[in-house]
Amino acid sequence: MNYRPEVIEYLSSPITWVIAEILAFVLFIYCLAVIIKQNKNRNRVYRTFELFGFVVFAGIFENIGVIGNTYNYSLDRLVMIGVVPLSILMFEAVIFYAALRFAELMKFPKWAIPFVVGFLGVLQDLTIDPVAVFDLHLVKGVMEGRWNWTSHYKEMFFGIPYFNYTGWFFLMFYYATLILLGRYLYKKSKEKTSVGIAYITIAPIAGVLLIVSPINRFLLFLYPIFPLFKNRVAEISMLSLIMIVSMVIMFIYRKRGEMVNIIKQPVVWVIPLILHLFDIILAFSLKITLAYIPVILFASVHLGYLAYYLLKSKIKGETKDV
Repeated sequence: MNYRPEVIEYLSSPITWVIAEILAFVLFIYCLAVIIKQNKNRNRVYRTFELFGFVVFAGIFENIGVIGNTYNYSLDRLVMIGVVPLSILMFEAVIFYAALRFAELMKFPKWAIPFVVGFLGVLQDLTIDPVAVFDLHLVKGVMEGRWNWTSHYKEMFFGIPYFNYTGWFFLMFYYATLILLGRYLYKKSKEKTSVGIAYITIAPIAGVLLIVSPINRFLLFLYPIFPLFKNRVAEISMLSLIMIVSMVIMFIYRKRGEMVNIIKQPVVWVIPLILHLFDIILAFSLKITLAYIPVILFASVHLGYLAYYLLKSKIKGETKDV
């Protein structure tokens, strides 16, 4: 039997990367199963396309980031979308979905939901990034992490540029805003199919336009007041501002939640729990000392916040149309 060299190289992908990719596929399929089970008729279709729409939205954005030489991904992955692993996009999509469902179940005002989703997304990424970037392996003679920052940033937060977390916030914020707006217009149109198709199609495109817009550069870097990627004070200020605003909103509206059956609505806590545990296990098993503090600290904050609201809920009937 003849073995092709490229197949041997493909199969030599680091085991922790392979596990991460398999986990991403499993969690994404799990979210799809939840959507199918807990929705009916056209709502089931639209919620499914919302999830896939996030993959498209994030995929275009991530490819732009690689083309712009901000970061890169090793190509030794199971499935690639352009120059970005599909698993990365699936991780981002399930994080978005779990955060959005939590915000909806907690009955936050519609305008506040994007802030909640963005905030929870950042908490999740604060444990993901320090582990993934320093999950280092020798791949084809080059030491690489699951993704790699290509520029030489200084004064980083546990090895990660500050603007990365602000970027994560707005990745979640923009798409949540567009989806909620689309759902509103769909209902206002008396559930016209054309409006439903329009919003799930336009949302990913509009999200990309927002995230590459001058407005987003200002929100991440205070550009053009300060040069891009050069002023850490500006980056820290904007990250601090959005997190503080989000926390204030979440505190003010903390008592609006309905009583959630955590057995019948597990997606809101299963996704964060599994991802945080995965990061904690990898950080300590691979001895990524730089990640010890963030994986414990931010996982505790995130899971503690979810537990505070979910564990005090009483058993209630299953919620439909999620």
